[in-house]
Amino acid sequence: MTLQQRLLANVKNPWVLAHLILAGMYLVFVLVGDWAKRKEGSYDAFEFFGGTGFGILGVAVGVALCLLALMRFAGYSKVLPGLGVEQLTLALGVFATVNIFAFVFGWLPVLPVKKDPAGTGWALVAAYWPASFIPQLGILTVARTRPNKGIRPLSVVDRTTVSLLALVAAVGVVVFPFMSWLKIGALKLSAFDGRNECAEMGDICIDTLGKGASGPRLGYLLLIIGLVVGVAALMRLRPKGLAEPGPNMLLSHCLFGMGLTAFLIPLAMIITTTQNEAIEAGTGLWLSLVSGALMIAVSVYENYRRGAKAA
Repeated sequence: MTLQQRLLANVKNPWVLAHLILAGMYLVFVLVGDWAKRKEGSYDAFEFFGGTGFGILGVAVGVALCLLALMRFAGYSKVLPGLGVEQLTLALGVFATVNIFAFVFGWLPVLPVKKDPAGTGWALVAAYWPASFIPQLGILTVARTRPNKGIRPLSVVDRTTVSLLALVAAVGVVVFPFMSWLKIGALKLSAFDGRNECAEMGDICIDTLGKGASGPRLGYLLLIIGLVVGVAALMRLRPKGLAEPGPNMLLSHCLFGMGLTAFLIPLAMIITTTQNEAIEAGTGLWLSLVSGALMIAVSVYENYRRGAKAA
């Protein structure tokens, strides 16, 4: 089919149109809306007192989801080797949803201005609706795609190697959030931390609702990801291995989605630290970033070894 024929056919496809509409709504909301509101005013995705690193990545993911929607509309499937529009839409859709929760519960309460806790901006409330539906749409469309053929099983050596590397990455994702994620002067905060201290930085005070200093509290989310990947890796080490979710959603695709979230959340925090010179990224934050990157690398390697097909 020519490009024009594919476009005309997809105009009547409700799945394609739903993807395009949801991705467009999400991008508009995160781009033009307020991410945080305080007594001093409201702040958008790119400001330190607004979305900061989470807002910047939210907008970037919104752009990526729109590009994937346009590729689907034009009838293209392959984006990267072993990763197509379907798999990437599902992975980025999950992160778009998780990113909102990570910002609201993990970062927003950390930095009150003059001890005034920030409120959630309307952008997050509005963006949550399309963001939460995009992964659900991804699951439905992956299930409807024609099963890929010719995907090779991993050899015993390759399966053992991939499983052990995934296990190492999972341990890192679980352990490193307990180390220092943020440094504000002499104060060091982990992704689980809460202390009865207050670090003054001009008009900024690390004090969560007057209950003492709190870390970004993103460790619980990463803990879940690490445990899921770790258990799956251990199960794959068994002689029988672990069953695949489906021909178009391999275990390597699932690992890619988990690794993407485990990588982008620390990246959002690192971007945040670059917007205020008083805040530094701790060792645990950098190591968490590396652990997430290792998960992604392992998934890409497995896709290559198996000859995974894009959907």
